[in-house]
Amino acid sequence: MKKCAAALASTLMLTGCFSTPEADTGSVRLDSPEVHSQPMKVKMAIGLDKGQPIPISDSPLGSNDTGVYASLEMSLGGGFAAKVQTGKALKTTLKYQFSGQHAESAQAGNVSHAITLAYLTDEESGTDFETGEYINEDSKRDWKLDHDLIDIAWITGYRLSPEALLYGSIFYQTGEIDGTYYRSTFGGCAERHAPECAQSTFSDDGSAYGLSVSFEYAFTKSFLGSLELVHSRSNWFNRNEDDTLVNGNLIYQF
Repeated sequence: MKKCAAALASTLMLTGCFSTPEADTGSVRLDSPEVHSQPMKVKMAIGLDKGQPIPISDSPLGSNDTGVYASLEMSLGGGFAAKVQTGKALKTTLKYQFSGQHAESAQAGNVSHAITLAYLTDEESGTDFETGEYINEDSKRDWKLDHDLIDIAWITGYRLSPEALLYGSIFYQTGEIDGTYYRSTFGGCAERHAPECAQSTFSDDGSAYGLSVSFEYAFTKSFLGSLELVHSRSNWFNRNEDDTLVNGNLIYQF
């Protein structure tokens, strides 16, 4: 968790920023259930992805963190599409529309269903203090973690008009965090995260589940915009947290 800390040592004020190992791969869904039936149809999107960082142990929760993400989606034919998204995490998604009219022919009143299977991975690093607060430079330690998740979702949509699509999803995530604490360069380590400087490790198996409601509107044939409301319950580091977040994006398709 990104924080700023200030401590008074003798008559010298020392101010610095530190971070705590945390789980936060974002909350954005924004996967339309309508897929183009023909291959090589592309969607590019950029948007905002809010998340609730869940820190390790009993560190206090911070405020929601907003990040920027970008994605590229391509239809594969037969109702399949693949998407790569980068932002809070790197997310690779395979989507299959198994019911309803496809994107190029969907009319008002169309009900569509799709499922997605995704893999998310994220690597984070930072510096904190072994004692939880600044004592001296030697009290600093570095950390690095890898966060890997599998995400599955069911998406259902209803086309309100040729321009407007309302859709929602239910989703489940499960995965693990593996991390290591290292002596910092102030503690005599010549290089950050060097294997010989490892002090201890930490790990966790966690999960999340929830639902989302999204509204997509086509301003033109090529330019679209979306807003979504996501509610989820996450369990990481033996902490259950509920959160409701709003995300949005702009899409260019061709």
